Amino acid sequence: MTETLDQADRSICAALLRNGRAPWRLIAQATGLQERTVSRRATRLFEQGLVRVTAFAHPLLAGRGDAFLARFSCRPEQMPHVARWLAHRPETLWVSTLMSQSAVLAECFIRPEEQAAFIERELPFRDVTDYSFAPLHHYRRTVRGWQPDILDRGQLAVLGEDETSALNASEGPLDEFDQVDREILDLLIRDGRMSIDAISSELGLAKATVRRRIQLMQHSDRVSIRAVLEPALLGFPHEIFLTARAPLSRLDELAELIAADSRARWVAETTADGSVRAMLACRNSGEVPSAVSDLAARFADDRLTVETERLLTMYKRSDVVLPPAIRSS
Repeated sequence: MTETLDQADRSICAALLRNGRAPWRLIAQATGLQERTVSRRATRLFEQGLVRVTAFAHPLLAGRGDAFLARFSCRPEQMPHVARWLAHRPETLWVSTLMSQSAVLAECFIRPEEQAAFIERELPFRDVTDYSFAPLHHYRRTVRGWQPDILDRGQLAVLGEDETSALNASEGPLDEFDQVDREILDLLIRDGRMSIDAISSELGLAKATVRRRIQLMQHSDRVSIRAVLEPALLGFPHEIFLTARAPLSRLDELAELIAADSRARWVAETTADGSVRAMLACRNSGEVPSAVSDLAARFADDRLTVETERLLTMYKRSDVVLPPAIRSS
C-alpha cells in the first residue's frame, strides 16, 4: 500500500501539480518552506521515482485525433494483459482496470482514418470480448487542473498556472507545432524540468530562443508541464470513476458542479448519451456516498442518475506508462 507523504512533501507535490517548471524559489514562496528544503525534498522525490515532471502537448495540436472514453470488457485473467497492451499504445492517455467488473477503461485519441483499423484489426487479437467508445465533446477538468485540498487559492496564485485558460483555448483555433517546438517538446516530455542550458546544448539553439519557445508554448496553453504522481501519496488512495446522466439542457450545469469538487481530477461531457464522466480521488470509501448525495442535493433534479465504479490499478497516467505495465511488458 502506498504511504502518504508528510505535509512538506505534499505541499511541494501540490505546487508541482500546478506548475511543473516553477523555480524552487517560487515553490518556497508559495509553500512557506525554505528554498533549500524545497530543492532537497523535491530532488529526493524525483530520485525515488515517486514524482515525475513531464510535458504534455495539446492532443489536437499533436495530431492525436478525436477523443474517446473507451471501455474494453475481457475475461478476468486477461485484464492485466489488455491493460498493459493499452498502456503502451500511443492512442491512450490514461488506462485503468476496474474493480466492479472485468473491464479496462482508457481515454483514447484516435485519428478518423485509423479508427477502423484499431477496432477491426487490433481488438480481435487482444482477448477483448466487448468494447465501447464514447466520444468526449467537452472537457471541464483534466489532471493538469486538479488541486487537492493542500494549497489554498492564494498559494496557488503565486505559482501562476491555471487550467481555466487552457480549457477555453481548446475550444478555439490553435497553432500547430513547428519542428523546433517538437524537438524542445520531446526533451521536456523526458524531463519537464530540464534546464534551458541543457536544452540549448542538446539542440544547438540559443538559450534565448529556447526560453522564448517554452514560454510561448505554455502561455498559449499548447503545452502543460506538470507532475505525474499517485494521488495516494497525497492522501487520496481511493479513486473512483463516476458517470452522471441528466437532461442535455442541464448537462453543462452538471459538469460544472462536478468539476468544482476538489476531488475531481478529470471531468468530460459526452453529449451522445447525455452524461458527464469524471475521475475522483477520495481519502476513503466513505467519501463516495457523501460526494454522490452532495451532488444530487446541489443539482436538485429527479432525472439525475449517478453511477460509481472503483478504479483498481492504474497502468498509465498523463501519457506516462506506470510500473504495473513496465514490469510485465
